[in-house]
Amino acid sequence: MTHDELLQLIDQAAHEGWTELDLSGQGLTELPPEIGKLTQLETLLLGKWDEEKHERLGNELTNLPVEISKLDNLKTLEAASNRITTIPDSIAQLKNLQILTLRDNQITTIPDCIGQLPNLTSLKLSGNQITIIPDCIGQLSNLTRLLLSGNQITIIPDCIGQLSNLRAPRLIECSGGYVSHLRQAR
Repeated sequence: MTHDELLQLIDQAAHEGWTELDLSGQGLTELPPEIGKLTQLETLLLGKWDEEKHERLGNELTNLPVEISKLDNLKTLEAASNRITTIPDSIAQLKNLQILTLRDNQITTIPDCIGQLPNLTSLKLSGNQITIIPDCIGQLSNLTRLLLSGNQITIIPDCIGQLSNLRAPRLIECSGGYVSHLRQAR
């Protein structure tokens, strides 16, 4: 998809009030600032698993623009199979975000701003280069799914024990399979 085609699609989505925009597999190298016009969006797909084709459809994105923070109604942000290196602090503005999928990128650090997403129920960061799970993860009280396999994480911190809503039997997927977060049953 060319830059001009993308701008036309964004204008059309804004004009028609689209709540979902799927840009997966379009060969995008950047998202233009105009993406911030789509304040009505609830779902933005920048990379996903295609069930029909049985393949990952990503892009070549290396970052998410700060304008993504203007998408106040966003509930799902999937940017799997890109080349994203950093999760921007501006993501903390997405207070309605429930699903954040950034698997199969080149992310090295989970920023503390992730802990400011009160409605997040699913955080998928598998297939990155993350080495440490920060304490801010313990603030995600509504989290039911946490995927971290395919990273270089060697220690599960105590803050994971605060995630009482993780799916039974209270496990997280981490390197080497499923690892209990050691929370005692209530």
